Amino acid sequence: MQPARMRMAAVAVAVVALELALPGLAVAQLSEIDALKAQTKAQPTDAAASLALGRAYRRGGKTKEALEELRRGVNQTRAQGLGIDLHWELARTLLARGDFGPAMVQCRVIGALPGGARAGHACAAEAHLSWRRASEALTETNQALAGEADKRGASKGTYEAKVAEASARELEGKPKEAEAFYKEAIAWKPDRPEAHLALGHMLGALDRDASLRALREAVRLDPGSPEAAFELGSALGATEEAVHLLAHAAKERTGFALAEAKLADIELARGHLGDARRAAEAAIRSDPNQAGPHVTFGRVALAENQPDLAVRAAESALKIVVNSAAAKLLLGDAQAKKGEIDLALEAYQDAHGLDGTDPTPLVRAAEECRRAGRFTSARAFGMKATQDFPTWGPGWVAYGDALVGDGQPADAKKAYQEALKSKGPVDAVAVGKKIAAIK
Repeated sequence: MQPARMRMAAVAVAVVALELALPGLAVAQLSEIDALKAQTKAQPTDAAASLALGRAYRRGGKTKEALEELRRGVNQTRAQGLGIDLHWELARTLLARGDFGPAMVQCRVIGALPGGARAGHACAAEAHLSWRRASEALTETNQALAGEADKRGASKGTYEAKVAEASARELEGKPKEAEAFYKEAIAWKPDRPEAHLALGHMLGALDRDASLRALREAVRLDPGSPEAAFELGSALGATEEAVHLLAHAAKERTGFALAEAKLADIELARGHLGDARRAAEAAIRSDPNQAGPHVTFGRVALAENQPDLAVRAAESALKIVVNSAAAKLLLGDAQAKKGEIDLALEAYQDAHGLDGTDPTPLVRAAEECRRAGRFTSARAFGMKATQDFPTWGPGWVAYGDALVGDGQPADAKKAYQEALKSKGPVDAVAVGKKIAAIK
């Protein structure tokens, strides 16, 4: 798996591992921090107020402030019985910073508190998930859930453990088991958003309608959540609703580069180049060491007819992730725009070698060779696209176009007819006209 993809996968697991809400607490993040600060100032010995503020800081991306407030709140817990909740929130905040060891210390503290045994194991499971350790997480969830099957998650920590168990199965590549466990957690506590959110994320590539239903329910239950807004916005495609949700996510969490980059992608797809550029620039500022925003910025530059800037953006991304297929594809497109067909083809072939699941580099290579009058090469790339991806319509269109250019109209007609029967974005009217033009 490529490093960029590993990062995305880790974030997907972290949505589950780091966003397990505490029941009974108000949902809050950046937009509500001022009110929560006023509450802690008015009630400085109220551990619940410190917990709410600390959690809001963490959800808003302000982990330093979260740790300070939560540690202050720990001093108030003996009389108020919030030790498990505060130490668990401390663990989640430490995980958000990448501090696995200190987070596990907090989990052990939870396990030693009265009534905290199951919660301590669930906390440890979340910690292991944040590092993509499925087997270790399952060891913890087994202990957290022991003897709980008939209690519907009544004990503290068991709902979280069930969600973590599902996430671990998902991480192991067992979606059916994961789905069953997510649904079991939902049956235990249908008014909690975490299992809905995780299920919706997992189903994104499997069942779009079911995914959207689960994500909408997560947003309904947790309307202020940056993660829920990000997941639903990402799933909705180039729509106004997606723009609203992603803008909300970026506003409510400091430095939420993933949300800003996705917003840039969607605005680019909508043709709003100025908004796309601003969002991409914001993503780069939030996380300059993430390759994706540089690639998106480069695609915006290409749409603005600035291929040299796009090349520099691709090179910036490749300095971060040397084997980024997306950056190589951008580089190919930029070089093609400059008329550097040989450099473009080299980049397209690199992109295909790095990600053999994406037909785009082969299709682009066929198209650019045809535009350059290299019909034999265009036909070769088109044939490769249709052989490797026989159900991908754009590949058949590119192959048909190459065959027309190479003087093989009968074979081109067959390719166009295959395009009309295949998947993917194909302009059926335009392809019909191409078929009609063949004598």
